[in-house]
Amino acid sequence: MFLKIRPIDARRGLITLAAVGMTCNAGMAMVDHPLKPADHALVEEARSSRLVLQVGPGIEPFTDAEGGIWFLPVGVPVDVDPAIASRVLRNALDSPEVLELRELLTVPAAQAELASKHGLDRFFVVEMEGFEAAEQMAERLDGLIGFGGILEHVEIDGLGGIAAVPDDEFFAQQYGLQNTGQNIFGQTGIPAADISVMDAWSFSIGNPDITVAILDSGVNEHVEFEARLLDGRNIPDNNNLTTDECSSHGTHVTGILSASGNNEIGIAGVAWGVEILPVVVVDGCSGFESWCAEGIIWAADQGADIINMSLQYSTGGAPLQAATAYAYDLGVIQVASTGNTGMSDDVQAPARFPETIAVGALDNRDQRWSDSSQGPEIDVAAAGWRVLSCTNTASYGYLNGTSMSAPLVSGIAALMKSLVPELSPDSVKVYIRATAEDIGAEGFDAQTGAGRPDAYAAILALDPDPPLAGDLNLDGHVDGQDFGILLASWGSCGDCEESPCEADLDGNCVVNGIDIGLLLVDWTP
Repeated sequence: MFLKIRPIDARRGLITLAAVGMTCNAGMAMVDHPLKPADHALVEEARSSRLVLQVGPGIEPFTDAEGGIWFLPVGVPVDVDPAIASRVLRNALDSPEVLELRELLTVPAAQAELASKHGLDRFFVVEMEGFEAAEQMAERLDGLIGFGGILEHVEIDGLGGIAAVPDDEFFAQQYGLQNTGQNIFGQTGIPAADISVMDAWSFSIGNPDITVAILDSGVNEHVEFEARLLDGRNIPDNNNLTTDECSSHGTHVTGILSASGNNEIGIAGVAWGVEILPVVVVDGCSGFESWCAEGIIWAADQGADIINMSLQYSTGGAPLQAATAYAYDLGVIQVASTGNTGMSDDVQAPARFPETIAVGALDNRDQRWSDSSQGPEIDVAAAGWRVLSCTNTASYGYLNGTSMSAPLVSGIAALMKSLVPELSPDSVKVYIRATAEDIGAEGFDAQTGAGRPDAYAAILALDPDPPLAGDLNLDGHVDGQDFGILLASWGSCGDCEESPCEADLDGNCVVNGIDIGLLLVDWTP
């Protein structure tokens, strides 16, 4: 990929220099059947060429006549130490190896006071000529931290990306939603080793008032959910083009979460009534943590109720932590993949942050998928091996990874939030963990956390009112859509014992005017 150079912002004193090409290994490994472990060296060898600086409170950038950048206190006399620190920093940033200096957020956070609380308005990104230059600059500036109150923090901008291992074999079984013991690629499953969503759908299929942001590689306009896609944003390209850039990874994730059910095609997602907000935070299949941080803030500012992050970053730097805290303080439920390193005590960011629900991967026998990252931060584990979902715009395929596990839990959170909109992030995490089916070692363990989540049990724990009889599509409303379903079912139901009519509200095996009257009794605005 090539660095995308943003224009100079003269009002803030930021300067942009020339760009050079660079290459970056993707944060995922392609494998052929039979499944092989991911090549983890691909992630380790991708070294970042960017720094993230955080200046002290009250420090602002200014440009001198020579184009040099000074970070100085605003509104107070400049003492000797701050002046010296600013001069040293100015000289360091004047290096020809510095290609760009800009604020972290290309779009200011909507909640300025909250952003300031977490120091998000004091982060700056420094693009360097290469990873060696970035590492040398970080070492050079480390000794300046704290001196004169100018520079507060320096770190390498972590690289990461899509948390999945693609597999192109096709198989038409969604054991993660309903495990009947079916055979998946030669492996017989354990009946009921699923998230119990079939029973949960008797309460809700997801409310269109709930928005789930997919922070990923983009989302294609797939037939399963295109009508519910909102206008999103591409963070690396700073535009609104959100077509999937990584072999349908984000599209696959979205299908697991929200592919339309009962439409006679393809698959069913966990919560197919919700709206989807696509946010691209990688360039291709990999990218910087600061892009993910900006994506979190943007999604939260747009009113997202839930953010799904099927991503993995090994560093977990300050901007990403601060952005996660920002969204948490706004009441956003954040679900993230633990990562695909397969290692112990190695839950990746942002899953390892306390503000998120960290999800590991299982197979169809309730066994931890071999590459699922482990550690004390894991909350639950769900199907992540041989998971079928949407690809391209009208097709389907199988992928492996914790990327596939996270949207199952985001879907459960969406069902819960549809029924009880005021649920807080902590409440959702507590309910999901407390009602999970314990698997593996007795009690909490670092491989599967509290166990496999149970959508039905989590919803029952909320003690919701049962859905109105007239709510035929289970979206929480009785309206014209339900009336249309009733009319489509008009007349005799046939064999009601074998196949009851969902629109037969009075139970007489005929859909007629009496059922219309009963539906109107339940009518909601």
